Amino acid sequence: MSAQDKMLNVASRLGLTTLKDMQGTTRMVYDSQTTAALTHTFFKGASQRAFPLTNVGANGNQFQVNEALLVEKIGFFIPSAADGIAYTGISGTNRSVLFDLVIGNKTVLKDVSCEVGGEQAFYNDGTIGSSVIDLEGVGILIPPQVEYYVVAKPFDGPTRTALSLRLGCYLFGTGALLNFNTTI
Repeated sequence: MSAQDKMLNVASRLGLTTLKDMQGTTRMVYDSQTTAALTHTFFKGASQRAFPLTNVGANGNQFQVNEALLVEKIGFFIPSAADGIAYTGISGTNRSVLFDLVIGNKTVLKDVSCEVGGEQAFYNDGTIGSSVIDLEGVGILIPPQVEYYVVAKPFDGPTRTALSLRLGCYLFGTGALLNFNTTI
């Protein structure tokens, strides 16, 4: 089943019959926190942060009517400064992340570990990339108007001890964007 078919199947089961008429796209949302902490909650309250710390905009951690994201990759990076402009990948620093993905009031991924030396993608700065969990072929749908967030806990890969550090997270996959199918 393709990503588009999965998205439409889930949307149909949720009663979102107009999602099939929306514009398909590749989509990425990200959020970052530049204060070092043992636990980070991404996307909750993100509407209060500005670009480049996040790209979710005024709607915060939910998509508009007839917008959705089928999450195919989840990745993490480390903002290297408080302004959020520069970053490093967790793979270049022996850091790993234990995380949960929550959609609505349901935890859909629990205690998933994104390890040092995982798949390299996005936020590539020369030879340092972010570490990624690949859900391609599976995908998890974030439907319209349902809140979502990621709770992440960074730790040292080799010693498995908790770390306090800055952290960022992105969700990437197949999306649907609002499309009026008319010219304005």
